[in-house]
Amino acid sequence: MVQSALRKVLPLALMMGPAAMHSAAQTTPLVVDHRYSIPWWQTSVCLPDDPVKTLVGKEGQLFGDYGYKGGPRSFSFSLQFDSRTPATWKDQQLQSTNFPLLQTVKNSGTVQITEETFLEIPAAEKMYSIVRFDSRRALRDWSKPSVPCDASFQDAAMGVKGLSGEGLVEFHIKVPAGARHAVALGFCEGKYEEPGQREMRIHVEGASQKDIDPVKDFGYRKPGVYTFEATDADKDGILTIVITNRPGAKDRDAIVNGLWLFKGNVPSAENIVAGNANNQALLYAKCANVGMPERRYHSVVTLKNTGSTAASFQPVLRYAGLDELKKESNYIQFDEYTRLATSIGLGELVKDSANHYSIQVPAVQLKPGESKQIAVTLSRFFPASLKYTPTVAASRLQQQKAAAWWKVNSPSANAIQVPDAGIQAMVASSIRNIFQARDIRKGNKSFHVGPTIYRGLWLADGSFLLEVGTMLNYVKDVRSCIDYLTHFQLPDGGFEMITTFHKENGLVPFMVIRHAMLTQDRKWLEQNWSVVEGCLRRINYLRAEALKDPAKPYYGLLPNGNVDGGIQHGNDYSNTEWCLSGMKWAIKAARWLGKTAQADEWEKDYNNWFSFFVEKARKDIRKDEKGNTYLPVMINNEQNHEAQRGQWAFCQSVYPGQIFDENPEVKKWAEQTVDMLTDHREQGLVISTGWMTDGLWTYFSSFYGHAMQWLGKTKGIPQLLYDFANHSSPTMVWREEQKPNGKGNEEVGDMPHNWASAEFVRMVIHMLQIDRGNDLHLFEALPKQWTKPGDVTRLNGIRTPFGRINLQLSVNNTGDKATMQLSFLDPGNLPNNVVVHKDNWTATGGTDVLKGISKITHTISLK
Repeated sequence: MVQSALRKVLPLALMMGPAAMHSAAQTTPLVVDHRYSIPWWQTSVCLPDDPVKTLVGKEGQLFGDYGYKGGPRSFSFSLQFDSRTPATWKDQQLQSTNFPLLQTVKNSGTVQITEETFLEIPAAEKMYSIVRFDSRRALRDWSKPSVPCDASFQDAAMGVKGLSGEGLVEFHIKVPAGARHAVALGFCEGKYEEPGQREMRIHVEGASQKDIDPVKDFGYRKPGVYTFEATDADKDGILTIVITNRPGAKDRDAIVNGLWLFKGNVPSAENIVAGNANNQALLYAKCANVGMPERRYHSVVTLKNTGSTAASFQPVLRYAGLDELKKESNYIQFDEYTRLATSIGLGELVKDSANHYSIQVPAVQLKPGESKQIAVTLSRFFPASLKYTPTVAASRLQQQKAAAWWKVNSPSANAIQVPDAGIQAMVASSIRNIFQARDIRKGNKSFHVGPTIYRGLWLADGSFLLEVGTMLNYVKDVRSCIDYLTHFQLPDGGFEMITTFHKENGLVPFMVIRHAMLTQDRKWLEQNWSVVEGCLRRINYLRAEALKDPAKPYYGLLPNGNVDGGIQHGNDYSNTEWCLSGMKWAIKAARWLGKTAQADEWEKDYNNWFSFFVEKARKDIRKDEKGNTYLPVMINNEQNHEAQRGQWAFCQSVYPGQIFDENPEVKKWAEQTVDMLTDHREQGLVISTGWMTDGLWTYFSSFYGHAMQWLGKTKGIPQLLYDFANHSSPTMVWREEQKPNGKGNEEVGDMPHNWASAEFVRMVIHMLQIDRGNDLHLFEALPKQWTKPGDVTRLNGIRTPFGRINLQLSVNNTGDKATMQLSFLDPGNLPNNVVVHKDNWTATGGTDVLKGISKITHTISLK
């Protein structure tokens, strides 16, 4: 297993106890051993881009359908293999980094239980089949049509407004590649009597989007249809149909009742509504009944009697959830979509309480030392007529097929190769998790933060997820996601996905420009330049609003806004810091595109506004309770937060924002504030900087680490990287926030949290290479222990503003010299200099400054 070798090498600090860990950290080897793992975790077992985000809990539970209040951990169900007397959990880990098979080990008396849980690779969808890609939410007997009509108008598929502010129902229909069809969508509003309440927007692939208000167009509880000429425009054989709320709608939940797909002549709306056109349609669907793609989960359970006498083991499957269970001949039915079966049958179904069942399984007799296996399957969204009886042999075959599929299709970590097996495993797992959390939205690749509460994309998270995707060369996917995000642009050109989160208008220019510069694609940036211009118009509008009342604390900066990351709302510097950062990136990009006049105009505005920011911030520089000087997040330190609370945007405005480079005074503020953060750490991470008091925001490590690196404070970054890694679970995923060890099991945010995954990958890449102006800097934070005899560190095809690079550092067998090989793979934009930093990993330290040429070989003395 991935972690078994790592666990044999525990650092001396662990044996010495928690009090000695910090002092021993620099004198013992850095190792990934998950010593600070959150007490409970959950791990994704789904495919990349999978709409069915099923997770496995620490004890081996399967969790499905997140977002149902009253369900276990807000899932619609959980299912756990157990013994009659609850088993004792021992261990859980991944079988490999590229195949999400979870192995969970428990003990029940002398019987050891080993569960291997994985997703069967599904078959291809059939022609003219339809699936939902958002959820399975439906409103039953909701519309109550006031006139006779087709049965589809009784119920509605529903897309609930999420944290991103968008309600969405998305259908994918399998069609011949590039084919044209007519689509009719049926609606019947069952809640609002007046128009202007549920305004929606329809996206049908190949057709112009259409804004609708069914009450205005048809009436309350009056069925009606809209028709579209649809084309599989991208020729992928999937016709995408999406119903969302119109931006700014009062009710942002989306609904739709019926769907008809025609080839050739389209029947009249009257005939469709009446149900007389169903037989003419290639596809007719009651939208509330459309399931998600077929999925089958296998758990191969090995029972081993470790005792010296015979054992009788009584298996039990424990269900918690919102549905009533029903026992059929050889399976248990959960909801209309979900069936449970085992290879040795099922016994009595016992209702323990309102939401809990115990499902008995026939007893297993085990001789001393004997092992036996059971296959358990959970089948979802298959046709009701399809019967399936599991066998161990069939599950093992599916396991082999899944392992082979993932070996070919798992997102590759080959772009990053480091000599530490623990860090390499974390990088590979992080990249895979990023793609497992991703969703298809309106036909675009949307890099989502997580599979549950944060199943969406926000501009702060997205900016860095997309930077990592670009560096790893997923350019097409990143551009697809940017296309999706631009759907949220306001009519005035700005963004406000989160109310008063003004910093979005600085984040978007950074996101777009950083991608363009990493791909060296001026043409693409020109095509998207209006997005950048719109954000700067929005900033100017907000600045004008902030100048209306000199008595306001925010006068001259930005109106009070949403801070996030530990502070909800108020008069703050963080929104101004990010908008200044976005302006700085826009000025640089305008000059890159030859838009000199625009750059000059923006630069004048930037300088004036930055001077006002400095003047105001200067009055707020203060000391914390430990005597550290720092710049608070809030103007006048309103709300009196801890010094470190909510400092994420400050760190990002140090890097990548770079606004604290402007003069020695503000650079000193940045250095002092970073030093303050360093003085507020526990288990190596900054404490109480996020939402949780006395909690650890795991991936704040990267924001803080990047600020440290940009300011030249690189000595502690290798330790920080390992501390970041060691707050992940043994299955190599993070929760957003958690308590330090022994201080409770509170948790905040999603898991797996894939902004955390992206930040880990981003941190590793930038420790090895980072661009500073016209120069490429190498190995600023290279861990010394990666330079043992024979060690090799590589970046393969990583994108930089100087094009893609291949970088290799190879240590000779005697450990006294290293050879650096650097190749720039794309012509036309070499750096002026390549600066090799040696302070943290060679005896002599210092830097070697090399001229930027297409291929460089350089020998470095380590002793």
